Amino acid sequence: MIGTFASLILMSQAKPQTLLIDPLKLVEAAEIWSVIGNARNPVWPGWDASQTPVMVYFPGRQEVLVNHPKPPEGFERYRGAFTSPIGSIFLRTGKTTFDLDGQNTSTEVNGVETLVVADTQSTKRQWIESIADSIVQEPSEADKIVEGGIFSDPMSSMTMFAHEAFHVYQRKMAPKKGGNEMALARYPTLSVDNNTWLAIEADSLKAALEAPNLGEARKAGVRWLAARQARRKLLSKESAAYEDGTEFSEGLAMYVEYRTLQCLQGKTPGKDMWLVQGFAGYGDLTKERGKLISAMQHFMDGTNTVNNDLYGASPVRFRLYYSGMAIGALLDRLGLKWHDRVLKTDDTLTSLATEALAAKPDDLSQATDEIRASVRFKELWAQKTKLADDGAVYVREQVAKFADGPGELVLDYSQLKSPKVGFAFTPFGILSVNPDQTIYRLIPIRGLIGALNFSEDSPRAILHDTKVKTVHIQLTGQPTMDGIGADGTVNAKELKLPGVSLKDVKGKVVIEGKRVTIRLED
Repeated sequence: MIGTFASLILMSQAKPQTLLIDPLKLVEAAEIWSVIGNARNPVWPGWDASQTPVMVYFPGRQEVLVNHPKPPEGFERYRGAFTSPIGSIFLRTGKTTFDLDGQNTSTEVNGVETLVVADTQSTKRQWIESIADSIVQEPSEADKIVEGGIFSDPMSSMTMFAHEAFHVYQRKMAPKKGGNEMALARYPTLSVDNNTWLAIEADSLKAALEAPNLGEARKAGVRWLAARQARRKLLSKESAAYEDGTEFSEGLAMYVEYRTLQCLQGKTPGKDMWLVQGFAGYGDLTKERGKLISAMQHFMDGTNTVNNDLYGASPVRFRLYYSGMAIGALLDRLGLKWHDRVLKTDDTLTSLATEALAAKPDDLSQATDEIRASVRFKELWAQKTKLADDGAVYVREQVAKFADGPGELVLDYSQLKSPKVGFAFTPFGILSVNPDQTIYRLIPIRGLIGALNFSEDSPRAILHDTKVKTVHIQLTGQPTMDGIGADGTVNAKELKLPGVSLKDVKGKVVIEGKRVTIRLED
């Protein structure tokens, strides 16, 4: 009796545990695990996600770990009323691994690869911050844009768990088979040829996936392959390899979303799923799969934008999510056994589709000629020519901003002997100026140039010129002489300029008006 009374006192004094993230995210994860979390996973043969840990987070507020074998210091086991069939729940409040909203990804947590999904409100906050630009650009679409973000899409939210869980499996099975993101700096983003043929590829993939029979699907597939081969004749090996690598990494994860919708159809939902806003069961998910096919077409043909970016890497990278998805779905339709091969061999989705279609050279040549002669091709060519012209103007304007801003820092590393140069950036933020010059943007950029490290305090573009070996950084104010010797030398562990911090700086400094140039020395 005394022991029970003491336990009650301790319980009353314990800090109450509160789930600050949306618990319905954990309901959605459990629902997806009922499909992929077993040895007979119908989405991808041989993949069992039952041991994959799950993290749901809201930046700076709370992150929740489920089914993690060894949560890091700071996490405590959740013993509230909510439980998950996936595994034990652990909470960490006030500190999170990710500071940015909307990071759906995978990462190592205490040495264990873990899928990460942003909380509902984190995603909404990111959406709120992004709609301002969209409404400015399309004021007549304001109501549609706002409504599109108010109501969540439960199927998209659920399949995101499958997408990120597959990344964990994929990186275990084929850790070196992704695309090199630096190739985006040299990708022909505004090429009229490339963008026109890409739109034709989109049309053909859509036709193949929606064809009423296998014969029509194959015919559309041959048309797609003809367009891809015609396009890639003009594409560098580096750019083609980037496409293949990104279709493998992100395209297959998007295919997993598509395939999950196929496997969910007709399933009896878990009872808690009916608490999810907008959930309507799994009776017929044709419309849901159709949304992905439509998105594929519109991202590949340029109708849909990404990050309000028409001319940079965002549309290039994101359309490969969908082309990879569609090629995977086409391979299923053609009946090729491909899942193991794409993970364990050098085969690409393109090479596998080429094998499955077994098209004769004459058939491909005829399809290419018919495409070139079509009204659709001519219309697309005109559209992409205008895109290229507008893009050239836009790029020049972005370069001019470095001289037009309140201040500019130029890091000149031309005198360094074989320096290591690298940046922490998002591939969605790359804007190619020319083969020698690349702009990085969208997030605060951190960089390494030899011994020097720099970091921005807010998202501002930087310009890297590999030919003259300079890095241009936009400052938030007029540069000063603080920390710089009277003869212009600097040798400082730390140096702060408006909007950027530098460490281990050694060199000569020249200040000309609002531009400061540091000629780095070994």
